[in-house]
Amino acid sequence: MTYKFDSMWKLKMLRIALVCVSIITIWQSNAQEFAWRASVTGINSDGFSRILLSPEIISKLKNDFEDIRMYDSENKEIPYIFESERPIEYNDYFVEYKIIEKTEQTQWPYYTRLVIHNPKKNDISNIQLVIRNSDVSKSLKLSGSDDNKSWYSIKDGYRFHSMYSDETTSVIKIIDFPVSNYEYYEVLIDDWKNNPINIVKAGYFNTSVEKGKYTNTVEPEISQLELKKEKQSLVKIVFPEKTRLNKITFKVEGPDFYYREAELQIRDSSLNKRKQYEFNFQTISSIVISSNNLNTWYFDNLNTDVIYLRINNFDDAPIKIQSVEAEQLNHYLVCKLEKSKKYTLKFGNQNLETANYDLKYFKDKIPKTIPIIKTSDIKSLSISDKAQNGFVLDKRFIWAAIILVAVFLVYMITRMLKDMKSQKEG
Repeated sequence: MTYKFDSMWKLKMLRIALVCVSIITIWQSNAQEFAWRASVTGINSDGFSRILLSPEIISKLKNDFEDIRMYDSENKEIPYIFESERPIEYNDYFVEYKIIEKTEQTQWPYYTRLVIHNPKKNDISNIQLVIRNSDVSKSLKLSGSDDNKSWYSIKDGYRFHSMYSDETTSVIKIIDFPVSNYEYYEVLIDDWKNNPINIVKAGYFNTSVEKGKYTNTVEPEISQLELKKEKQSLVKIVFPEKTRLNKITFKVEGPDFYYREAELQIRDSSLNKRKQYEFNFQTISSIVISSNNLNTWYFDNLNTDVIYLRINNFDDAPIKIQSVEAEQLNHYLVCKLEKSKKYTLKFGNQNLETANYDLKYFKDKIPKTIPIIKTSDIKSLSISDKAQNGFVLDKRFIWAAIILVAVFLVYMITRMLKDMKSQKEG
């Protein structure tokens, strides 16, 4: 009876210890789910909004930006689409020419005649026709005129083939020809073998260049050291924390004319055979600082807290770097919000993978122009919990408790095995 009672007691203690380990482990994993949070502000209407993520938030995310989530006041996860500005984006758009005459001759000779107006007499080398789908072949003749009366041949015997698309109801056919600047162009399409084709419009594609939008990061601290022996200036640029950089501009104090070769560098370290750290500079870009340019350079998400600028002065007096403007390409969360609710961003969870929401399949349903709102009040979640709950368990205490419980478990299991062995031998 004594052994049975003793075994039951030990078994209960073992179960309690296991429960304690589970509770501590679960509590710790939940407490460390996200490292940071921020509030979403400026929601003035219901519907889709574009939330601008500040550089402070972006710098705390993983390289693929996947460790961020959005919640409402009821802790319900809100789906979003992540968007990033591009440094330069090229957009093609169709510029339409006016068709001032369109004639379909249904008796001999069978033809379709288009007269296209080029009012500014621009130099052009092609005309693009938007044609409703038709699986036929046609030949055409192109002429030009300055008065819409006297016509001069430009291209003859041009053939269209397979004028259809499997994806859209129309197709674009390009008529290439030698560069010319007539005010009027005549297109004659031979319809002798089959019915006319339906030409919807004529024009050309133009390309617009759109520059990406940037946000200034926290202003860095600058210190400049003159290396007289090397005839160099070494400028140290320090940010408060690791920051993602896409653009940097130097404001320079110097003579009216200066031209200095320079290098942008970061410093890394490695352990030598003596287990001592050795530091060396790694060049990330060779540049020229000059009075003839804006002294602006671009990076592909450079993530660092310190940059060095090494300037070669040679025999000239050093120039002075007065200030540094660092910028980051804008990043957004696009989501549907309600102005009556409060929303919170949580981020900094290294275990998270890319969010997979249905919303990504409905990008075309989101209006192109939507409000841009911002974030504020970035806080560490551990500090926030301390303010709300009055205390936060220290990580050292948690690990100490886990180790103590583990030692106790080993001790209890060892005792039980010894007792069982003694019982068998007895």
